[in-house]
Amino acid sequence: MAGITWRCQEITIRYHRAFILGMICLWTAMIFGSNGLVAAPLDELPLDRWKDLRETERYQMQIAEKYYREQNWKIAAGEYEKFITLHEKSSGSAFAQMKWSICQVRLKKLNTAIKDGFQSVIDYWPESPDAMVSAYYIGHTYKDMGEIKQAKKAYQQVLQKYPKASVAAYAAVDLIDLATLEDDKQTLNTLWKKLTFDTERTNDTRSICENASRQYASHSLYHGGSKKAAKSLSTTYVETSQLVDQLVVLSIQAINQLMQDEKNRTQAEKLADDAINHVRGAMPADISTPEQKLFSQNCWFAIARLYDATKRPEQSDETYKLTLEKLGRNDEILAEYARWRKTQGKYEEARQLYASYENKIEGLSQIAYSFREQQKWPEAIAVYQQLAGMDAERQFDWLSQAASTHRQAHEWMQAINIYQELMAKDADRADSWLWEIAYTYRISGQYKEAIGYYRQCNNFPGNYQEMAICHRALKEYGEAIVLYNQIVGTDENWAPWAMIQIGYTREEAEQTEQAIKAFQQVCKRFPKNQYASQAHAHLQTKYKITVTLGGAKDE
Repeated sequence: MAGITWRCQEITIRYHRAFILGMICLWTAMIFGSNGLVAAPLDELPLDRWKDLRETERYQMQIAEKYYREQNWKIAAGEYEKFITLHEKSSGSAFAQMKWSICQVRLKKLNTAIKDGFQSVIDYWPESPDAMVSAYYIGHTYKDMGEIKQAKKAYQQVLQKYPKASVAAYAAVDLIDLATLEDDKQTLNTLWKKLTFDTERTNDTRSICENASRQYASHSLYHGGSKKAAKSLSTTYVETSQLVDQLVVLSIQAINQLMQDEKNRTQAEKLADDAINHVRGAMPADISTPEQKLFSQNCWFAIARLYDATKRPEQSDETYKLTLEKLGRNDEILAEYARWRKTQGKYEEARQLYASYENKIEGLSQIAYSFREQQKWPEAIAVYQQLAGMDAERQFDWLSQAASTHRQAHEWMQAINIYQELMAKDADRADSWLWEIAYTYRISGQYKEAIGYYRQCNNFPGNYQEMAICHRALKEYGEAIVLYNQIVGTDENWAPWAMIQIGYTREEAEQTEQAIKAFQQVCKRFPKNQYASQAHAHLQTKYKITVTLGGAKDE
């Protein structure tokens, strides 16, 4: 609702509270705008109601709506009031009164909005759809005022009077928000259950109910096990594979929370075993089709990950072996098994799996990458050289990986030699290899050589930016400023960035007065640009100078 500012309060609850709060934030982002106003369609007039308006009524309503969309709340309120005065018996009067009330909220006149606005809609047009929306807005406005008791009372009235309407779902979300902050688990459980099983899923409420089903499932994992959680998730996920995926994700989240405290290990293992039994029960007996085989494979992976979440590596390892036994060897299973082995620090065993890939090129690529993960640079480079000899189609890409590995190892000249070889052999990408040479020189601290190569590159203004960095590293501040000025005069999009860099360069050169002028110029020439804000903050923080975006004055 208009003008509402959400309050974020840090509250410590037991292990699963962090997940609940995260989901509440997601709900808020989905259902409310950045300033808290409930999103369409609650504050929009449906098309069928527009059709009921006479031409003069429609004209006046369009004027009011125009100012509302422009967030000119005072004028919009006046136009809605004019509509009510001119067309008191119109079918749009209740809506105009409700929108007038929202404008009052925007104008920070919250009591006026409730008593003279939303309540008037309920009193004078009780059968109008705007009455139930106004009832919701009353609760939301009280919540914004910090009148929590009044807000709860208003929300409960919405739930009781309009149980099937979409506003009831919105009211439930707000009550969930309050219950979370108050650690009221009973209310949370009741509302999640209501939204999951008892609320009709329309276009307006579907996302709310689906989120509730996940919330209730997460809660159920702690208090009722996987069967109860699966029942909740089944209201949202019809496909068995999707339901299993969600159940496993939520189970692992709960297990991770529990495993943070060794006292909860038994509960965590019980939860994992419960989820594993559910996954096993969902596995297809027939795996004759690719779809069934893939689902079975994912189920085995899920079981292994559930064991892994409870730190039972023997069971995880046995599960991966069973997967290969039941489904046969394929690169996808081998990749997942190898990934897990690496998490256990068993890189040599992982590489044995990669070596048995059907796709030998991909297997070698993974072996090379695993060496890089361990910072075993010579071994990785040797594999990339082997790949370059085996895979003629991607020879240059593998040589590039070898050069990149040399660079990670700080073997600068070996990397440069490969890039020079690539320049000679791969003319189509000569500019890219030229840039890599320049970049290698720069990160190795060989700035003069880097400048020479950047000068040959064609990707302005990127090459000028890099050359300026090199000149600054060499304390050649004048040369850097010349390059920045060329960017300012040539590329309008990069001009603000280049100008603020001039200011920083002047600072590095201890040219304080000229630095201040450069920062002020950014504010003056580009007042709406992000770099103007940055320059503004820098002038205030470092030099205690007050700046008005569009100019600057010393205090």
